[in-house]
Amino acid sequence: MSNVSDAGNLMPIGRFARSCRLSIKALRHYDAEGLLAPAHIDSSSGYRYYARSQARDAILIGMLRSLGVGIPTIRAILRAGNSGVALLETEIARLEREMAQRGEAIRSLRRVVEARDPFPYDVQVRTEPSVLVAQRPIATSQDRLIPDTTDAIYGLLGAIREAGRPILMPVLCMNEYDDSCDRITVYCCAAVEPPAPHLADAQVVDLQGGDVASLMHRGPYEELAIAYHALYAWVQEHGHDEAGLVREVYLNDPADVAASELLTELVLPIR
Repeated sequence: MSNVSDAGNLMPIGRFARSCRLSIKALRHYDAEGLLAPAHIDSSSGYRYYARSQARDAILIGMLRSLGVGIPTIRAILRAGNSGVALLETEIARLEREMAQRGEAIRSLRRVVEARDPFPYDVQVRTEPSVLVAQRPIATSQDRLIPDTTDAIYGLLGAIREAGRPILMPVLCMNEYDDSCDRITVYCCAAVEPPAPHLADAQVVDLQGGDVASLMHRGPYEELAIAYHALYAWVQEHGHDEAGLVREVYLNDPADVAASELLTELVLPIR
């Protein structure tokens, strides 16, 4: 065995770990995950040896792990060789999404702290009339929900104007999640007067009236999560059942007011 350990190209796992500023545990984990296998394992002792040429990959793996890059992405980067750096764009986008989500969480928590109430909303019950709406469904994801919905709403309003019809209230969206909550179908709606206009990629439907529970949210759309939770909590606490999708009714335009001044009414049909 001395020939292997003394060979200039191979190092025992302990020395290799120290030279790469990694732990032996980390190297064993990288091997188990299929990222970096030892160059040689002694059949009698089970000792692991690494080649000096593996130091670059070992250090790269350690660096990427310290930056929060996932094992599957690191595996793909190693397999791609020099072109693997391009895969980091995906990780950058993921981290940016996570940072945005953490920012939203911080702002929402501040709202709760300032209100001294975990659900700082006043819920009201009323009876809504039925309303004729132009409805355009789109498929999106949680990451793309706000920009895709915004584009779809503006597109629908533009189509209504092109049909020679006025823009009427309410303008709203209803979000329907799949079982995994990975995909979202958004029904973008705007009120129209009869007779029903002919619109591309949209249909005119009757939005059913009835009893609803509602609350008003002032602030960015990104902070609507607490409002949703507050509405659902109130409905359950007061013994109601949901009778349809929540309607996000937009009372002003993000093109005209600051995000902090946006008014969105959440309206949940109940029975």
